[in-house]
Amino acid sequence: MALKATAAPHLRQTRRPGTREWTTCLILLPLAAFSGVYYGMRPVCLLLAAVVSANVCELAACLLMRRPPSLFDGSATLTGMLIGLLMSPLSPYWLPVVASAFAVWVVKMPFGGHGHEPFQPAAAGIALVTQCFPSQLFTYPAPNLTQPLPLGETAGVVVETSPAALLASGTAPSYSPEAWLLGQIPGPAGATVAILLIACAAALFLRRIVSPLIPLSYLAVCAVWALAFPHAQESGMNGVFSELCSGYLLFSGIFLLPSPVTAPRYWLGRIVYGLGGGCLTMLLRTFGRFEEGACFAVLLMNALAPAIDRLCWQFMYFLRNRRKEALP
Repeated sequence: MALKATAAPHLRQTRRPGTREWTTCLILLPLAAFSGVYYGMRPVCLLLAAVVSANVCELAACLLMRRPPSLFDGSATLTGMLIGLLMSPLSPYWLPVVASAFAVWVVKMPFGGHGHEPFQPAAAGIALVTQCFPSQLFTYPAPNLTQPLPLGETAGVVVETSPAALLASGTAPSYSPEAWLLGQIPGPAGATVAILLIACAAALFLRRIVSPLIPLSYLAVCAVWALAFPHAQESGMNGVFSELCSGYLLFSGIFLLPSPVTAPRYWLGRIVYGLGGGCLTMLLRTFGRFEEGACFAVLLMNALAPAIDRLCWQFMYFLRNRRKEALP
C-alpha cells in the first residue's frame, strides 16, 4: 500500500494545510481589535508592520531559495500577528520589523520553512528584541488614557511601570480584579486583557488547534509557584492572579508554548512540556534580567521537546510491558 505524503506538521491529513494557521489568526483578531479600541491606531499599525514584514521576508527568502512562495499557508501572517500583539503600544515601528525578519530569516526558512522550524519563530523574534532593545519593548503607556496614542512622536505620553516589573522588584501591583480581566493595566498591546485571552484559549481548544494539556499544566505550575513563592508581600489568590495576568505569561501559555510544530505529540510529553515551561518561566521571572522572560522559556522547552516526547513514550511503553508481565 502506498503512503500518502502530507504537509508538515500534520501526521494525518485531517484538515487542509493552512487551516490551523488562518483559524488562529482569526482567533487573534479580537485581541487586535481591543488594542485598537483601547490605545488607538498606533498598536494596529505596529501589528500591520509586523505582518507585512513577516510576509515580505518570507517571500524574499522563497525567491532566494528558488522555492514556490509559501504565503498562503498563513504561517508568516500568524508569526507577524503574534509579534505585533506582544509589542508595547509605544514601541517604534522598526521594532516589530526587526523581530519578524529575525523570526523568518533566521529561525524559520533556513530549516525548511513552516513545519520544520525547531523553535517557535515569534518567540525567537521577541527574545531577540528583548535582549537587544528592552527599553523600547518594556516601556508602556499609563492605562488611564484620555485620548488615543499619537501615530508619530510619543515623547509626551505618560508612561507607567508594568505589573511584571513591579513584581520583579518585590512590589505588589494595586489593580482591581476588573482591571486585570478587562486589560486596564500597562503591558503589551494584545496580552493584557485576561478575559479575551481565556476566550481565545477556549476557541483554540474547541477547534482542536491547541492541546489543553500544555496550557493547563503550564498555568498550574505558574499558579502553584506564585502561591508558594510570592514575589511581593501580596499573598494568596490575589498574588496568583497578579502573577498570571501580568506581562505576557498567559499569552505565552496559550499561543507560543503549545505551537503544534514545536510541541510534543504524546499526551504525557505534553504535560511534562507544559510543567517544564511553567517552571522555567517562573525561574526567569525570579532570577532573570528582564521583567518578562516567557519567550526564553518557550525556546528552551522547544529545544527539549523531542527528548521529552521520546522519553515519555518510552516510559509509558515500559510501564505497559511491566503490567503485562505482572498479569497471570
